[in-house]
Amino acid sequence: MEMPDFDTLKHWALAEPERLDALLHQQIEALIAQVGPDRQRRLRGLQSRIDCQRRLARNNLASCIRIANLMLHSVIAIHRTNLPPHARSIAQT
Repeated sequence: MEMPDFDTLKHWALAEPERLDALLHQQIEALIAQVGPDRQRRLRGLQSRIDCQRRLARNNLASCIRIANLMLHSVIAIHRTNLPPHARSIAQT
C-alpha cells in the first residue's frame, strides 16, 4: 500500500484519528510479517509494551516521552548484559 501524502495524514490526525491509528497498525503488522517467526514473537511483545505506554499517556507528547524512556531502559539493560560480570555491579549503581 502506498502511504498517503502529508496533508492527508495531517487531516486524519486532526479529524479522523481512528483512521490514522488503523494505518499505523497496518504498517506495524506489515513490518512484523517480514521477519521470521522467532523475531515476530519478540516484536509483538515489544509492540504490546509500546501500545500500553501509549494508552497510559495523557497526550501525544507524554506518549513519546514514555516510549523513549522504554527504549532507553531497554538499551541500558542490553548494555548491562554485555558487560563482564565484575563490571555489572558497578553499572547498576
